[in-house]
Amino acid sequence: MRAFIRIMAVAMLSGILTACGGGSSDDPAVVPQEVVEISSRFTVTVDVPEGLATAYQSILPQPKSPLSLSIINTAHADILSSLQEKNFKIVLIDGQGKIYRTSTLSGWQKLSNGGYQFDADTSLRVNAVLLVDLFNEPEVIIGDPLPKHLYMVPLTSSEVVVSLNSTLAYQAIAKRVVEKGDWGVFLETAVDPNVRKLREATAYMTQINSEIESALRPQLGTLGMTLQNILILTKVRDITDGIIDRTYSEQLGAEGNIEAILTDGYWRLNSFDSNQGSGINANQYAYDGTETRQTDTGWRKDGSTDINFSTYFTYFSESTRFSSNDISKQVFTGGGWQGLFDYDKVVLTTKKTALMTNSALQGNEELGNNLSVKVYPLTGKKIRYFLSSKDNHHISKYIPADTEFTEDTYGFYFTWQPQKEQYLLCDTRDNNDACRVSPPAQPSVHITALEDVISDVHASQVLETKGFSLSDKFVVEFVQDEGFYTAYYWFNVAGDNWDVFTEGTFAPVTLGNTEFIQFVVPDIVKQLDDSYRFTTNNLFLVEDRNFVNIGETLLKFEPFHFAGFDNNAKAQIFAAASRSNLPPFGRCTFGDTSTATTDKFLNAIIECGGDERFTAEDISGLINQHLVQLTESGDIDTVILKPDNTWEYYINGDRQFNDRTWTHTSEGYLKINWDPAQEKDFDLMAVTSRDRNTNLYAYKVFFSRFDPFGPVVNSIFSSINKEYSPFELTACITGDSGWDMTTIAPLSKSTKTQYQNETAACMVGWDNKMVRFNEAMLIGETGIASDDKALKFASDSSRFLKLSDEFDGDFFRGKYIDSAGCGFNIDIHWKVDEDGSLFYQAVDGSLNERITLTESDGLRFTIKAFNHQTRWQAGLQFAADEGEVWSDTITFISANDVPNVTTIQPPVVPEGSLSLVHQVSLTVRSLMMVERVNILRREWHKFPMNHHV
Repeated sequence: MRAFIRIMAVAMLSGILTACGGGSSDDPAVVPQEVVEISSRFTVTVDVPEGLATAYQSILPQPKSPLSLSIINTAHADILSSLQEKNFKIVLIDGQGKIYRTSTLSGWQKLSNGGYQFDADTSLRVNAVLLVDLFNEPEVIIGDPLPKHLYMVPLTSSEVVVSLNSTLAYQAIAKRVVEKGDWGVFLETAVDPNVRKLREATAYMTQINSEIESALRPQLGTLGMTLQNILILTKVRDITDGIIDRTYSEQLGAEGNIEAILTDGYWRLNSFDSNQGSGINANQYAYDGTETRQTDTGWRKDGSTDINFSTYFTYFSESTRFSSNDISKQVFTGGGWQGLFDYDKVVLTTKKTALMTNSALQGNEELGNNLSVKVYPLTGKKIRYFLSSKDNHHISKYIPADTEFTEDTYGFYFTWQPQKEQYLLCDTRDNNDACRVSPPAQPSVHITALEDVISDVHASQVLETKGFSLSDKFVVEFVQDEGFYTAYYWFNVAGDNWDVFTEGTFAPVTLGNTEFIQFVVPDIVKQLDDSYRFTTNNLFLVEDRNFVNIGETLLKFEPFHFAGFDNNAKAQIFAAASRSNLPPFGRCTFGDTSTATTDKFLNAIIECGGDERFTAEDISGLINQHLVQLTESGDIDTVILKPDNTWEYYINGDRQFNDRTWTHTSEGYLKINWDPAQEKDFDLMAVTSRDRNTNLYAYKVFFSRFDPFGPVVNSIFSSINKEYSPFELTACITGDSGWDMTTIAPLSKSTKTQYQNETAACMVGWDNKMVRFNEAMLIGETGIASDDKALKFASDSSRFLKLSDEFDGDFFRGKYIDSAGCGFNIDIHWKVDEDGSLFYQAVDGSLNERITLTESDGLRFTIKAFNHQTRWQAGLQFAADEGEVWSDTITFISANDVPNVTTIQPPVVPEGSLSLVHQVSLTVRSLMMVERVNILRREWHKFPMNHHV
């Protein structure tokens, strides 16, 4: 056993025994029976994403025209201020996660800030759960686990926020209690809910909520969804269950030997997925007693390359030198603001702690951090569960769901603490405005002086404050009145309705010659603010480079945490990780619906998705390419993106309208606009998987169409498209008969069965569809001659098969025309057979031919044809089912564009002259000199020429 776990076995055993509960629901060691006379007052805010409040509407039985739901979310979340007392219920659960009693509410009232207040006959407890039904009275059954359709939060504090995050977190905790039969890390809090333990439980829940917000919520749509819809999503289960398993393990870890861990080296994993690309980073940090080394390795998803890592940078503390270009943030020192790099170095180590500092800090300016670690075994744990954080969760899709760590693998839970207060600010050089603050009334204007954020009078409305915007939801107002320094936190209750949600304090301080305003954001604000961007609640304002900037204070002995893996665990993760573990390529119908929202669309993409999205590089590669889709009827729909952000649309090679516009959205969607005058007419296309060997894309499509006489029609469907490069398409000549110019016949005979086999071998289709002829493709609307089509052959651009919708018995009429040389113009009958092939025959019976489409790039079409001529049957002993197999590429043109050809009568052959066959042979040889053969006279119908001559 390695040195860094030498003290672990006893400590872990002790921790596990301490955490075990068990017993029955009446066991006082599990849940003590409290005195019911206890009464506690709770202040509650219900902060549920706006879309969930409409969920009942979207799941009720619908009329045939779908509901018109907003395409764009007005807010990520919105507090619900219209609930009634009946919507709330408090229950208590036992050591098996089952409800054993309900609590009585009294004194219920609404507050002006959108919250609610009431008393309940329970104390603060981790197993006392507030349930909220957005529409009805919460229904529970004593003896059952917590219901899945209700929102919830544990009552570990007198001020709580009921949110989707709190619900997902507590649902996962309660699920674990039911499965394991004990409270795990919460056992001591459940048995003895003292103030310290409740505060720790509240902090733990806040951490879990924050992880769910960071790792899951950006990938989770809520509009038109229900809580039950959300809970069944694979991503939700993976991340929430994973967070609980991982964080429980971290809490139960034993003190580790940091010196030994640094000597061996530990790994931190990071994954990314954006419009700029996606991939995985795995960085090892090690210290040999003299020099710190950080080796940065990574894999960027590129093409079809499977996961493999290459080193792109190695930092050596004693030799690597950085420049000011490497500064990522700043720290306040005795000499002012000092730039920091992204790399740390170890100063010294002991078995319990390591002293570290930033690589940019030297001499007396060193601001050290103490690093310690907990160690926990990973053996038997699901690998995906330990890849559930906001930093690395994109890796989990490459890991099989049930793959577990094997023996001798460990996880690390690092804690670092500043040796002294550190004031961190983003890099404000080069006019960087990333941390400047703005007044709420003028969000585009940056405040320039600290005095402009302090007032001596509390404002009556938010736009009158001299404060600044902390986020979209919160504005902070500082009021200095007779020695009192009060911070008012204005909250966006709904829409433009703002109210003071809570209060705090602030303090003007001077460090050296620099003035600061320090303040501590209340925990309740951090819980409500989905966009809270700081690590801590301790913030400051400071004037720097002529503007007021906001930063955060790292307090001495305030712990911060991050996770890591040992070498064996890292190796096992990437031994299991492979793109072959992604769902197989194909159509995924999850989420397809006729009553859609863009949030449902997002969930369908996440549930169906592999590791593909439209990156900027992908979009660039699609310019001028043909994106081809086959329809059920055999039509070929084609989109061509142009570099000026317009696009062309073709159906069966026929241009449909003038150019429309396309955009690449921030979510990685391709947005196709159908009507320049109506913004609600568009498609959103998202890639769910891709087969690079065949250039096939599987799409999830959000379809939106505006109806001036009704609601907007929104639906979600799936499709599979193929990408073609211009002029990539070539005829499949496998099995062709060839042509003998001396006999004016095929080199080899082919039967119709052979033709069918060769055609099947050349056929390129996808999504269980094949290209095929249909009547609408060839003649458009029956009775309208202007939309009739002709086939133009690529191997002979003067040759056309002109089709019409004039009906004659079982066939349509048409012409077989060659416009070069003397030309020919043969009357034909044609039809489309049930198998999608085009069959035509000369009216005089001299030939018949079957043409089958084998592939299309959307503008051109490859064909395989079977030609039979009666003269071969008579003169060359061809059977009735034998003929020539040949291939070509065709395009469709308007039948009206086919040249008018008048057949020139052939010369008269005197009696006794050359035989007709001999004359034909000489004529062929003569015309070959100008690379063209034509039918010379009508009577030659017994000897019609081949197409290729």
